Amino acid sequence: MTLNYKLTNADFLALQLYSSSQSALQNKKRFRSRIIVPILYIVLGLYAMLKDGQTEFGMLFIGLAVAWYLLYPLYSKWKYKKHFEKHVEANYKNRVNQAVEIKIDDEVLYGKDFMSETKIIGTEIKNIIETKVHFFLKLVTEVVLIIPKHTVENQDGFKKIIEDFGAEYVDELNWEWK
Repeated sequence: MTLNYKLTNADFLALQLYSSSQSALQNKKRFRSRIIVPILYIVLGLYAMLKDGQTEFGMLFIGLAVAWYLLYPLYSKWKYKKHFEKHVEANYKNRVNQAVEIKIDDEVLYGKDFMSETKIIGTEIKNIIETKVHFFLKLVTEVVLIIPKHTVENQDGFKKIIEDFGAEYVDELNWEWK
């Protein structure tokens, strides 16, 4: 099986967003930001109400705490996406719209792009991750190959070949950036 394609900024961005969503450290950081700021607002609001008798000021802070807690996921989603868009533009600009060729034989995957050729033994593929738009082949070295699904004519056959190498199939068809 041979695949020929070009990767776009959107492909690299999808990998960055997916990887971030799977990172325990990133998820903890986002969770803490969602919780700590409202707690501080509530503490300040209660202090203003109880210590200084400024009920309106205290209620304003408590209202801000509720608004932050409810709206932070939307803000965080937008902020991280913008961050990764800039990251992709800065770090992958030389790889965007460059031809990529992948050939899969019985036990080996050969990759070729504009600057290198590589030979990957099939057993080195740890996971095949399927999202709505991409296949991500994660190697044991944590390197990930991006394969847009529209470039694979026989997707079931492709998955079977990769799974036959010993890779674990990960179904992320319902994954979306949140």
